[in-house]
Amino acid sequence: MSLSLINENDYKNIKNIFNKCNLKIKKILLKSFVEGAYISNKNENLDTFYQIKINTKDSQLFYFENNSLKLEQSFDFGSDLIARDISKVTSLKIEIVKKIINNSSFTHDISKDVLIEKEMFENGNYIKIKKRLLLEISEARIEELLERMLVKNINLLSFNRHSKVVFIKINDQSHFKCFKNIYSLFFEKYDKFIVNFSKDISTEDLMNNVNEIVHFGWKKEAVPVIQSNKSLIARFFDTLFS
Repeated sequence: MSLSLINENDYKNIKNIFNKCNLKIKKILLKSFVEGAYISNKNENLDTFYQIKINTKDSQLFYFENNSLKLEQSFDFGSDLIARDISKVTSLKIEIVKKIINNSSFTHDISKDVLIEKEMFENGNYIKIKKRLLLEISEARIEELLERMLVKNINLLSFNRHSKVVFIKINDQSHFKCFKNIYSLFFEKYDKFIVNFSKDISTEDLMNNVNEIVHFGWKKEAVPVIQSNKSLIARFFDTLFS
């Protein structure tokens, strides 16, 4: 096999399987690196940035500097934590909280008197809860999580001295729609970060990027120059007429 595009956590397992089968791998490219290379290629003059992925149960941070993957870190929290926090504070069932998130978009212009709609509740067990409360719970938790990942992350202290572009991808689309404004306001507060909300990169785009890297090299790699073998007389005439 000449090419593999894999997730970081699967690398060791796949390597062991190939070794047992006596199969040779010409080159292995980590998916995180390929995605970073794709972002760099699509954004002219951008070679240093953060990439954040927020999944339902966990999150990941990648730091690229001068087109090289310098750091990657995993976190054991994701978008589901915000829903569980709301459920805990308000005593609402998690199913109801998720229904509210699926049908809402929280912004700071929400009136202090606006209540959660009755149709969000099941079996007529309506509880008067202000939307503003849900906004404040979500805002506090999201800010805490992003600070832990970026601002107060001791692994990034040497990297955060200058402004950095951040590409953030939230896989839960209902969560993204509901809380996008909160994420934006966080990055406005810490204006050294320039935020971009990114979408899924298609498999086709990733594989095209892989093909370019494999065949033509990467910006930070030496590109080999193929020289044909020539006879002594041929090299003499090349020198004479060059």
